[in-house]
Amino acid sequence: MNKLVKSIASLLVGILAFVVVGVAVTEALSPYVWPSLMLGVPAGLVAGAVALPLTYLGLTYWGERRETGQASEKTRRRLRTLAGATVGFAGGGGLAVAVVWTQAVGLASAMLFAGVPVGVLSAVVVGYLAYRSGPGDQPQQGSTAH
Repeated sequence: MNKLVKSIASLLVGILAFVVVGVAVTEALSPYVWPSLMLGVPAGLVAGAVALPLTYLGLTYWGERRETGQASEKTRRRLRTLAGATVGFAGGGGLAVAVVWTQAVGLASAMLFAGVPVGVLSAVVVGYLAYRSGPGDQPQQGSTAH
């Protein structure tokens, strides 16, 4: 699969994720938050921003496995790093929002002032750990690192 096809497919999936998540969050929060669109749009942007590279790397991984029987270490590492960063952002940011929201703070403020900064920081940390956890980083038996 060539780069243009992967890029167009990734862009379409990113746009679809933006629309679906944005509408779902807006509708789910409409009874509780006014204007709920203020939370739906950022949630959709995050979903679209994650879906786009995840789709591109997933298609690259699938294409390499189909052609050669195994994806390259570079592709596996990129996919592992992105997946780790995504899990780190969702886990760290979600936990921060849950903790701050139990205080006398609104949901939008908890997301903006706690969820996003903690999510970005945890995404960087978990993404780096996922990047370093690959089999290529393990020292060989009998070798010394200088």
